[in-house]
Amino acid sequence: MSGGETPVRSFLRRNVLALLSTALLFALTYRVVFNFRLGTSDYHDHLVWATLMSGRDMIAALRSGQERLWHICVQLTLMLGVDNMWTAAGLVTAAANAAAYLLVFLCWDRTLPRALPRWLLAALMLAAFLAGSLTLPGHSFYLGRDTVNTWHNPTNIMVRPFAAAIFYMTVRIYARRRDRRGLSPDPVGAGSGGFVFSGGFWHQFREPVFTGWELVLYPLCLYLSVCAKPSFLQFFAPAIFLFLLVDVFRTRGMLLPFCFKLALAFLPAAVILLLQTFRLFGGGIRLAAAAADTAAAGSAASAAAAATGRAGLVFYFIAPSFSGVGDLLAQLAKSLVRMVYPCAFPLFVLFAAPPRLRGASARLSFLCLAVGRLELMCLHETGARAGHGNLAWGYYLSIWLLWTVAMGKFIQLLRDKTRAGALVRWGGGALLAWHLVCGVCYLVRILQTAQYTF
Repeated sequence: MSGGETPVRSFLRRNVLALLSTALLFALTYRVVFNFRLGTSDYHDHLVWATLMSGRDMIAALRSGQERLWHICVQLTLMLGVDNMWTAAGLVTAAANAAAYLLVFLCWDRTLPRALPRWLLAALMLAAFLAGSLTLPGHSFYLGRDTVNTWHNPTNIMVRPFAAAIFYMTVRIYARRRDRRGLSPDPVGAGSGGFVFSGGFWHQFREPVFTGWELVLYPLCLYLSVCAKPSFLQFFAPAIFLFLLVDVFRTRGMLLPFCFKLALAFLPAAVILLLQTFRLFGGGIRLAAAAADTAAAGSAASAAAAATGRAGLVFYFIAPSFSGVGDLLAQLAKSLVRMVYPCAFPLFVLFAAPPRLRGASARLSFLCLAVGRLELMCLHETGARAGHGNLAWGYYLSIWLLWTVAMGKFIQLLRDKTRAGALVRWGGGALLAWHLVCGVCYLVRILQTAQYTF
């Protein structure tokens, strides 16, 4: 810091492009949301629910953990004097998307070497919020393609800042605990040093897991994420469980106290998630144990949904039935190919990057993607909500998290002189350009047509 420059002025000077990018993303998101008033999107139904909420309804929704955080924020914006519900919807959604961008930028800003220019980090991280699924002429931008940025669903955007906060706090907590000195040279990546956890089993009980501000902020973000949309915790809770389970075995159980303390922070949000699941699906939850009885289970769930007026949920693998092993392998191959469309850039970067740069954030984000994809393949809505595709939102959020991690790794490798660095720069750069062109074209079409399916 030079001369008499204050910390605030120093921050503004170093991060001016990041702040401009935040403002640009805010304005762009607001414009897209306000444009949806002319077409069909999820905003129409959500706005009806938001405008009908009273003060008592808002308090009841927060107490019971209903996914009404976006609706509450819209209603509060209207109560503050905004006289147009679409303006309120645009302001709330734009603020959530901009907050997610700024939060991810600040997480990586603390980690990346100071030699890397901050304008580059700001510009490339903005690309992760504009990128789209790879497509070809004549193909749909959205239907039949999973995607990283979904502009038409307000609650999916609302959960983003909480998802980013929880993910990167988790990686930071893990990195701090795995290093015996208590300091990690790579708190976001956690990619350097050997695998060590200081002390033995009883020592882990005495060691604090959270700092003072994390002790409040971490469970609060988990709770608010479920109130915004349960899709994040739906895949993140199993992913972090599997992530830490591997380390429990590697440490021969010494990490159990750390895992137990971390799990306590998840408990309130997990209870709310279970209540949301049973509130939505009720008695229509069925398990199809084998291919032969999946159709019967699906019919039973549909019948239960029709009788109770609720949606049903059935568990089976990919499809109700498949003719043989060849058909099953073909469906698996099709599912894996479909993953390439939204994830070509991040998967290429994370697989091509040297092992020293992958770290905990890369491993956890990839595990989140795998869990999100498996849930999408194995959990299916039936009855009244059979065609709603609500179980895809968790997978979309996992794709977005993978993008933010891969972008940080990509920036780290821009000045890497190794062959892996050159491969990531050129190959990843080409894929990123393709993703970005597709994403911008999709965004322009939304602005032109006020539709998200074409």
